[in-house]
Amino acid sequence: MSSIRRYNVILLLVAGLGGLLYGIDVGIIASALPYLSATSKLDAADLSMVVAAVLLGSVLSTLFAGTLADWFGRKNLMVISGVLFAASIPIIALAQGYGPLLGGRLLQGISAGLIGVVVPLYLAECLTPERRGSGTGVFQWLLTLGIFVAALIGIVFSTRLAALMQHGTASQIFSYKNSAWRDIFWASLPPSLLFIVGSIWVAESPRWLFKQGRTDAAQAALLRSRTPEQAQTEMAEMQQLAHPQAGPANAKPMGSLLQKKYIVPFVLACVILACNQTTGINSIIGYNTSILLQAGLSDLQAHWGYVILPPLTSL
Repeated sequence: MSSIRRYNVILLLVAGLGGLLYGIDVGIIASALPYLSATSKLDAADLSMVVAAVLLGSVLSTLFAGTLADWFGRKNLMVISGVLFAASIPIIALAQGYGPLLGGRLLQGISAGLIGVVVPLYLAECLTPERRGSGTGVFQWLLTLGIFVAALIGIVFSTRLAALMQHGTASQIFSYKNSAWRDIFWASLPPSLLFIVGSIWVAESPRWLFKQGRTDAAQAALLRSRTPEQAQTEMAEMQQLAHPQAGPANAKPMGSLLQKKYIVPFVLACVILACNQTTGINSIIGYNTSILLQAGLSDLQAHWGYVILPPLTSL
């Protein structure tokens, strides 16, 4: 495998790790919530805020993710988002009250919002046009896999609880549940560390480097994922975008973004996203296990239901 192809594979793996982390971020609460609600003194309103905090943090960070990506760079913001997620885990897992739980979940949401914007942006600027579809697909599929992995983590603890309930005392069961939801969050730490390492290893976006006036670094970044001819062509395109008056006399002007062919897909994308959110599908994912428990299933059956449903509810 050539070095260029190997690097493009690594780019896709880093994108996949970002999607995986995003999915775990969204899905991990459903596995932990039954044990958290059984052992904490939080009421339904407090628990609902803990569940929804990720969505709130994600909304807030998404609003500023583009600006932050321009300030810090795509690569640096990816590292920051991974660090924020990693930092949220001990805050949540070691929490002894409502405040740390809410703060840790908000931090996870902020991380998810940043990842959801900066990783696709990074891929669009780093991958060649023929590979960008693969990058987006890998991110989305690994996001779904992340929710599935979060459900599998819950199965591990639910299976142990089912065995303990056959011979354990009430205090032992309570103690296990109290440690189970904490350990479930601890189990989501390794993907964030892998994402941080991967983000540090890859090069910065060549287009961001070019915008900063670092043309030599942009050229070097392009050569990691492209042939010299492809890199030269893309550098010329960036020069043309930066200085359109300097282009060839016969060069065609760039089309306005206000053209119908651009506006219609953009509006449709916004409508689809809005409809997706108004269905409340993220709430269903967060309360998946709890809903099944309230329907009369056992703890283990409810967690198995969560394993089955995420691929359906997240696509």
